[in-house]
Amino acid sequence: MLAIPTLKFSYGNLLLARLRELKSATVTELVGDDPAQLFKSGGPFDNPERRAADCLRFARMLGLVVDEERRWKLTDSGIAYAENVDPSDPWVVSKIQADVLRGQLSGGGAELAEEVRVALQIIRDLAPGFSNDDLGRALAERASTGQWQAERTFESQGARYRELLVESGLIRRNGELTEQGEAFLARRASVWWVNQGATYTKERDGGFLWAPLLNKAGRPQYHWDTMDEVRVGDVVLHYSNGSLRAASRVSAAARPAPNPLGDQSWEEAGRLVETRYQELNEPVALGAIDASARIRQGSPFTSTGSVQQVYLVRLNGDFVHQLAQRFPELAEHLPSVPAPPPSVPLPEVTAEELFRNFEAVVDASGLRFPAGSNLIRSFLCSLLAKPFAILTGLAGSGKTQLAMRLGEWFGTDEHGRHRHIVVPVRPDWTGPESIFGYEDALRTSATGAPVWFVPEAFEFVLRAADDPEYPYLLILDEMNLAHVERYFSDFLSGVESRRPVLPDLSFDQPSNQWVLRDAEARRLPLPRNLFVVGTVNVDETTYMFSPKVLDRAFTFEFRVTSDQLDADLRRPIAAAAGEDQQVRALSSLAESDDWHRENPHPARDEIVSTLREVHAILAAANQEFGHRTLYEILRFCAFLAATGETDVDTALDLAIMQKILPKVHGSRRRVEPILVALDALAAGIGPTPRLPITQHKVVRMMDAVRANQFVSFAE
Repeated sequence: MLAIPTLKFSYGNLLLARLRELKSATVTELVGDDPAQLFKSGGPFDNPERRAADCLRFARMLGLVVDEERRWKLTDSGIAYAENVDPSDPWVVSKIQADVLRGQLSGGGAELAEEVRVALQIIRDLAPGFSNDDLGRALAERASTGQWQAERTFESQGARYRELLVESGLIRRNGELTEQGEAFLARRASVWWVNQGATYTKERDGGFLWAPLLNKAGRPQYHWDTMDEVRVGDVVLHYSNGSLRAASRVSAAARPAPNPLGDQSWEEAGRLVETRYQELNEPVALGAIDASARIRQGSPFTSTGSVQQVYLVRLNGDFVHQLAQRFPELAEHLPSVPAPPPSVPLPEVTAEELFRNFEAVVDASGLRFPAGSNLIRSFLCSLLAKPFAILTGLAGSGKTQLAMRLGEWFGTDEHGRHRHIVVPVRPDWTGPESIFGYEDALRTSATGAPVWFVPEAFEFVLRAADDPEYPYLLILDEMNLAHVERYFSDFLSGVESRRPVLPDLSFDQPSNQWVLRDAEARRLPLPRNLFVVGTVNVDETTYMFSPKVLDRAFTFEFRVTSDQLDADLRRPIAAAAGEDQQVRALSSLAESDDWHRENPHPARDEIVSTLREVHAILAAANQEFGHRTLYEILRFCAFLAATGETDVDTALDLAIMQKILPKVHGSRRRVEPILVALDALAAGIGPTPRLPITQHKVVRMMDAVRANQFVSFAE
């Protein structure tokens, strides 16, 4: 909620009238030698220029003036307002001036439009005879900024908003809404979805939307003609490269304009809409938006919920409400819409169905793991909780095979290409260019855009970004043959921060090379539908993982006992592709950050309590974990329960084995007390161990540290 800097806007009438005479002026030029003539109070003024600047800032919030390099000018609406200042009584707002103010607010051309709407909603709900203090307190509570704390500020802010609404003709002096005020609340801004792709950066930087009038065949397109339906104050959601990246508010309706994009793919004649972009701190991935809501919305989505090749489409109220409920940052930009009536939800794919289907295809492939190990369930749940897993253990124990079965289950794209890839890590990978490529200074493109060397792994990542509804699996085989921190640092940073780390590239077909879409384009975040599994073999030719890497992954240990060796086992075969709806559902579940909060493990409190005990044990040797580990374990446990495994000790056993024990490493003096304490916790008080998998691993680690004076998780 913005603070209004002056009690009555009409007190600045003469200032705007003078600005109309001067056409353009600085604050000093406006005030002149006799500031008293511009203000109602006779002065003297300690700082008349500051008072004039406050009035001008308020006028800018109402869309009446603009500031161009510290010179102020009236807008067209500002000229209409200033022309109707009554010289005989300049301290009141005339009816024509009130119409101008109301037009600016109701049209959305003013920064204060949404704040005024909120104030009107509050006034409508307040009891008759409300005070300025009542209004100020309600506004402060609605704003939730903590900006207004002192008692006096509630009274003054309430008075300022009341005065603006009275002068605009939206309420009467007693606080009742006028007919114009009721109509103002009745008019809701439309919300639009725009698909921008490669044009996003230029349109964002220029503050516009642009679409041609006709296609190359000379025909209009309905999703271009919708530009004429956009109104000032409407909200636009900007989709590019798999995510909603910004929200904007329209500041000027469509007008004819030539192609501003410098792209010969489009006709020259078109329409341009001016809009004020605000990029989201965290882009909203398409897969995180409920698939059934997308399907019910229709265009710009297909019958399966994917994005159509259209430009600008109006969203219905139900879909906007769903977005506002699910994404708090996005909700700040969306107009309030009534909750939709209850509807019959489309059948959703459950986590248990996903697990049963994947378990069946793994079993059909001939891959075998110890009975009761929960390995397949745990592997799938860990990737739903965090898209990065490390598989360590004996060579030939099934690590790469399990990862490949998951990738095969992900199926193929519309071009028949697999949604998984196995990339062998080389010992000479010494930097991020081994995965993410680099700008190739020896090559040039026809457009002058920088050319990029794109290795196989990065091309796969770019494919994932272009197909955001489906999961993609990157398998790094023997990923510790090189220093992981050196070649994989960009991923480790991007997977946590979700900040942009990837260059925004497009493939130029004529030259058969990758080029930067825009020389000034910002980088892109890692696609949320990308999963990474690294396999690890430990010997004298490999490198140890640092805590930084292990802390960002779920780590699995693969072992084979003598009893498990089976002469009848055959070489595993490829897994069948999963059903389209199920594969897309996996991606949506993984991208839903709050899923585990909405569907917690039944014994969530007990899990948290035990993890606090474990934290205290590790803290004694400065190896404790942080909030991220707890968050990811709770997600993992929630998904584990959703797949049918609700036993709390099983969840704790698997979570501690995969997220806690990999962090324990060091000398005997440092580590042995931790292992002894963890052994006691895992053993419990019964005749059988409470956490058998954890205890078995802890015992092996204690044996190793006593024999070698040093131990790490990987053996």
